[in-house]
This record gives sequence, C-alpha cells and structure tokens, in this order.
Amino acid sequence: MPSRRFKHPHPLLFAVVLGCLGSAGSSRGDLVYFRGGFQIQAPAKISGDRVILSLPSGQAEFPRSFVVEIVPGFWPETEWPERLRQAGNDFKPRFDAVWWAIENGLSLEVEPELRKLHALDPAHPATARMVKVFDRLRRPTTDPEFERFLRSLGVECKVARGPHVLLLHEHGDQEAAERIAMLEHVMAAYYLVLAAAGIELVVPDARLPSAWFASQDDYLAFLKREDAAGFVTTRGYCHPTWKAVVAFDSRSTKDDQAHRAALARRREELASARDRLKAAPPRARIRIQIGGEKPRVVGRQDGDRMLDQLTAEADLREALLELDRRAIDLGTAAHEMIHQLSVATRLAPRHDAFPRWLHEGLAAQFEVIRGGRWAGVSRAHDLRLPDWHKLSTPPQLDRLVRDGGFAHGYSRDPYAQAWALVYFLRTQKPAQFLTFLDLLRSPPPLESASLPVSDRAQAAFERAFGSDLKALERDWIGFIDHAQTPLEQHQP
Repeated sequence: MPSRRFKHPHPLLFAVVLGCLGSAGSSRGDLVYFRGGFQIQAPAKISGDRVILSLPSGQAEFPRSFVVEIVPGFWPETEWPERLRQAGNDFKPRFDAVWWAIENGLSLEVEPELRKLHALDPAHPATARMVKVFDRLRRPTTDPEFERFLRSLGVECKVARGPHVLLLHEHGDQEAAERIAMLEHVMAAYYLVLAAAGIELVVPDARLPSAWFASQDDYLAFLKREDAAGFVTTRGYCHPTWKAVVAFDSRSTKDDQAHRAALARRREELASARDRLKAAPPRARIRIQIGGEKPRVVGRQDGDRMLDQLTAEADLREALLELDRRAIDLGTAAHEMIHQLSVATRLAPRHDAFPRWLHEGLAAQFEVIRGGRWAGVSRAHDLRLPDWHKLSTPPQLDRLVRDGGFAHGYSRDPYAQAWALVYFLRTQKPAQFLTFLDLLRSPPPLESASLPVSDRAQAAFERAFGSDLKALERDWIGFIDHAQTPLEQHQP
C-alpha cells in the first residue's frame, strides 16, 4: 500500500478552503488534492458545497472544504475527443493523437481513427501495420483445452470469456467482465506498440487462459502443488507448463483485511459517538474520543461538525484503499499477461532469449492503474517510482544488465530497477531499444550457441547502446530521479 496516501491528519486540519476551488456551480477536474496529504486522480466535479468523484465503485461525495485544489485534465476518455478535434485534418497531428491515446490506455478506442488514417495514406508503414493488428484481432478465437488446468486450481470456478481471454474466477460477473475488458486493452496495446516499431507478431487462435483466485491461501496452495513454491512471494504467476496466468484477490491478504477492519471499527466508533451526541440535552457538552486520538469535549453543533469531518475522512480512506487494491490487482493482471503474450506471440523466440530484467521491466510498462482504470503504456509508475526512491543500494547498470539481484519470487529493488531501465530506454532511446530487441530475438548463430543469457544480453546491450555504461547509467538515474507522476508534478 503506498504509505504516502495514508497519512493521519488531525481532524481540525480540515479547514474551509472554498476560495481556492473557484466559484460555486459545476466544474470538471481530475487531479484532486485533499487536506492532510490525501490525493486521487479521478474525474471530479464540484456541485455546491460537495466534490463528487467518479470512481469504479460509483460516485463518492466529499465536503468541498476537504479539497485543497483540483487540477483539470489528465483523464484520457475526456481528453481524447478534444485532442482529435485539435488535430484537424493533417495526418501527423492525427497520428500523434492516436499514439497518445494508445499510450494512455485507449488502445481499442483508436481503431476507427487508425483506419481513417490508413485510408488517407495507405503507404504509411506504421499505420498499415497497426491496422493489420486490428484485422488479426477481429478473427474469431476458440477456447483452449482448459479442463485439466481448471481441475489443477483446486477450487470451483466460473468461466468468463472475452474475444482473446478465458478467465476462470471466483468473483462476480461484473468484476470478471471488467478484468477481461482491461486485459483486452492491454493485449491490443502490446500488439500496437510493437507493430508501430516494426515487430509484427502472431495472434493466437485460442483464448489465453487466466485464473483469478478469491483467496491468497488457494493461490499459495496451487503454487506448492505445482512445485512453484519459490514464487510464493508473488501476487501473480505465469505458469510455463499450463501457459496460463494465475493471480489472487488482494482483498484476501492480511494487510488489506487489517486496513478494512480498522476502518470498520472507526465507523462503529463514529456512529456510537453520534448516537451519544443526539441523545444528550441540547446545551450539554459530552466527551468524545475516537480511536487513540485526543479526547474532546464538544457540544451539539461543534460535535456534529467534527463527526461529519471524521466520517468524510473515513469515506476518503476507504476510497483510497479500494483504489490502491485495484492498482495492485489490475496491475498484476496486466503484468502477467505481458509475460504470457511474450511466449504466445513469440516475441521472445526461446525462454532464455531475454534476460530476466527485460522480461520484468517490459511487463511493468503495462502495469499502471490510475483512478481504478488501466492507464496505458510506459507511464511514470505510481507504485514503482516510490520503490525506486527507496532502493536500499544505488542502482548499477552493468550489474542489472547481467540480471544481478534477480532470483525466484518477487523482490522490490530489482523489479523497480527493471521497470525504471525499460521506461528510460523505451521513452528516451527508442531506436536503440528496438535494435537491442532485434539483437536478442535474432542473435548471431555462434553467439547464441556459446554464451549464457547474461553474457548474450550484455553483448547485445553494448552493441545497441554503446560500451560506455557509466555514462548511460548517469543518464538513466538522472532521468528516473526527475520523473514524476501527474499527482506529484502538480501537487500544491
């Protein structure tokens, strides 16, 4: 859980700040900063004295006095039509708008515009390849043989299907459909990004299988039965034999349940305090203590105001807890699908063609979830970036390129470094990164036969990016150290 979002402000810090939010009425905004250090990236509007957020679970309302600032924008679904309008009729601005949409999570929504661009200029190579992606994705698929995999899970599962995803799950139909829709977006983005770079990949004829356990215990039991106990520290796993993804619901973890239990206790205390306040004589003052906070002696009016503030704070904590849960669960699902796709589409022609850091770093480019929705490809990572700033030792490029620090299971520091390196190379040195991928996918014959993967990776890396790894390391660290998420960039 990102601790920066769960500070514990004193309730009296929630002062009235109407002036900084503009005039009364209704407005739109998407970076929302609350008193006490809370912050959310989600569609928002102001209506009277309330701020209304549109969250995946529905609308959440908060007192306007809770909000320090709202920065409009930063929500792709609302920005996309305006970007298209501003692009006008010229090919390049329209293609740039399409690329922006793909990188911001609208990978399926761009198809109509891509087809128009292809009709406008059939000779444009990237657009032609990207249109072919949609042609391939439109072909019908069938179910894989999954009965044995289903039995191996050890739990009763429902089956849900998307055009290219088969989901075995223990959840509600709506949650399953949402997960499938996100994975379909991830898959489309994967193909489009690589096709634009000149890497055209096969689309499997069968749906890709994925299992979503309701319980972490069932997930761990599955791993142990499958002789994969080395991965018990993970939240998801791409099983090489079943060629399927398995993951579990974070709401089943002890940490998540402890947070929710603490919130439930706080709500009970608030309800009890409100009942006592209502039962007291109109002019009486009573002693109220919530949790371990300092006791307060309050009357009816100031007591109601204090309890309203504390209740709204509990609502906000609950919303943030659910958004963080979705960031972890959906991000894990996207990450593991990239591992699955790299094999199914033959991006990595052999299991040892790519070093471990490249596998994990590339998958991490697709993890970012903001406001409960998938946020696209190669974004400044809301979870990995704080991990980068908490590295226990300074990153060393030559060590990472040789997979230093990686072992079975999950370890925070090497995963953060792998995300950071691929993010830097993809966004700052895209041509060299593509050369690096080509060298790994089609190495010289003698080299592929004689060198271990770490040596092959280092040789290909130096051919693509040069042998001055210290200079590249300085550029990499400097770039990531200055990277910011939108919420960090615009923080008041």
